Amino acid sequence: MLRLQSHINAAGFETRNIGYRSRHMTVREAVEHVSAELGDFQVDHPLIGVTHSMGALVLRGLVSRFNWQGCVLLGPPNHASELAGCVSAIPPVRWLMGPACSELAFEPVLPDPPKPCGIIVGTRGATLDNPPSWIGALRGVFDHDEVHDGTVSLRESVHPAATDLAMVNASHLRMVNHPETVQLVLRFLETGGFGTAGMEPSVAEVAVGADPLAT
Repeated sequence: MLRLQSHINAAGFETRNIGYRSRHMTVREAVEHVSAELGDFQVDHPLIGVTHSMGALVLRGLVSRFNWQGCVLLGPPNHASELAGCVSAIPPVRWLMGPACSELAFEPVLPDPPKPCGIIVGTRGATLDNPPSWIGALRGVFDHDEVHDGTVSLRESVHPAATDLAMVNASHLRMVNHPETVQLVLRFLETGGFGTAGMEPSVAEVAVGADPLAT
């Protein structure tokens, strides 16, 4: 997420880009790792989370620990992932993707994401640069008319706590650096939404979550 981070920095926000060994950690272990990285923030320090994919679940596991003032979730598996279940059924792929992938096949039992909450969903479907999407295409994980980014579908991404929703024509892996995604994220950080609501920004720093499926 370095390119997205550079755009956020250029817009005047201070950022902290936190990575974790997503193919070797459970979701809970990732939560504890990111919590330790953010441990120097006091409860009165406002934060906004910008996450990709499983990073949304990590953020939800951190809701009660820091002063979150909102979040932007890119391609989040907020509900049980059919592709994760399909991939986890293949032993070599399950070993490659790690324990968290198997966990994503089940409905997460986690707090709601902090509000305001903007969700960005990719619509490109299966692509050559996203190998797990090949399995999904071969197994027919997504319906032919279903909106998805090759990894996560619209229905798996939406959450009742969401205050805004946007879609970009990008795959799961490419959506992070898609120009439209960048503009949507910056607009959210400045206004609290993807539209023109004109909400007052209330964030001194942006915590940027790493892409767990690409690292």
